[in-house]
Amino acid sequence: MNRRNALTMSAAAVFGLALLAAPTIGAPKAKINKSQLVGDWTLTSINATNAVVQNRPGDGYIVFERSGRFSFAVLSADVPKFASNNRNTGTADENKAAVQGSISYFGTYSVNEADGTLTFHIERCSYPNWNGTDQQRLVTGLTAQEFKYTNPMPSIGGTVEFVWKKMK
Repeated sequence: MNRRNALTMSAAAVFGLALLAAPTIGAPKAKINKSQLVGDWTLTSINATNAVVQNRPGDGYIVFERSGRFSFAVLSADVPKFASNNRNTGTADENKAAVQGSISYFGTYSVNEADGTLTFHIERCSYPNWNGTDQQRLVTGLTAQEFKYTNPMPSIGGTVEFVWKKMK
């Protein structure tokens, strides 16, 4: 094998590995526009790759406004109540369960029709590391009744797929 063929094969191998590593390459994506998202959606399921996520339909809610603002909340109904009945005096275990059983954030959103992505421009989040960040989601399905997207970098690691149902 000559040097030129070896370089060509090496470059092809590196390119192939890069394609395999890219999270959105080959992933199904949906056509999306901002007007399709407007309204209220309730959570029907969460599928996390590296964590057990206990959720029931209705444990989450997301609202997209025409103005470009949104609000997102996922709050597990399985989090135990605080014994003191005061969130400022919760025990370490009670506080841990509350934090691990919920996430909420709000801000503005934008869509990229060309690549099927939704970006949350987060102003405030219950997970403070996301304050002031842009969080991109790959939309994998969007109909008048159902909305699906994948979060490639959730606050719990791995990837998470959310499925939402349009509220009437």
